[in-house]
Amino acid sequence: MVPVAIEGEARSATMVREIEFNSYRNIIESFRRASYGATITHVLDEFDEKAHHFALFDKKDKILGVTRVLRSDEVAQFEMMQESQLKDLVLPPAKLSLELSRACTSKGSGGVHLLNLCMGINKYAVECGAEYLITKTGKHLLSLYQHFGFTTFGPPFVSDFFEDKRPIYPIMYRWTTVKREEPEEEVLVW
Repeated sequence: MVPVAIEGEARSATMVREIEFNSYRNIIESFRRASYGATITHVLDEFDEKAHHFALFDKKDKILGVTRVLRSDEVAQFEMMQESQLKDLVLPPAKLSLELSRACTSKGSGGVHLLNLCMGINKYAVECGAEYLITKTGKHLLSLYQHFGFTTFGPPFVSDFFEDKRPIYPIMYRWTTVKREEPEEEVLVW
């Protein structure tokens, strides 16, 4: 397990850690059923065996949320690219992109657990050297993601993986590396 400390950890007393899918399979499935209910067509799928799974733990080691990450260097195609309405969607070229999907948190957290989970995944992505993080969201969370720097990169679509026919937006975040300018050495001429 790889612990990923998140900003404000002392205040929130939470930690995001990578978990092994088969060992936590029942917990992952339980979170997905509780979060998506009958709207999800496949609670577990073929991507779960290939994905990196993460959980948000509280200070007593109770799981507050789970998600998964697919890496472009480990899978031939992201889950999102298998959506029938996204067949023509093109991802920008990158050495490493990540897809975040199936994020689920315990009820009643007011979105705080989801935010902490996403912050942990952000730290993981930066440590991996990912250039892009892609995911999808409903309209109700779109402005929140945009506030944190995500942009849409395709038209809204209806997902093949959910019975709910509300539009979903493909979104991405791109990390930019700011090259620090080294100050020029001052040369004194006598």
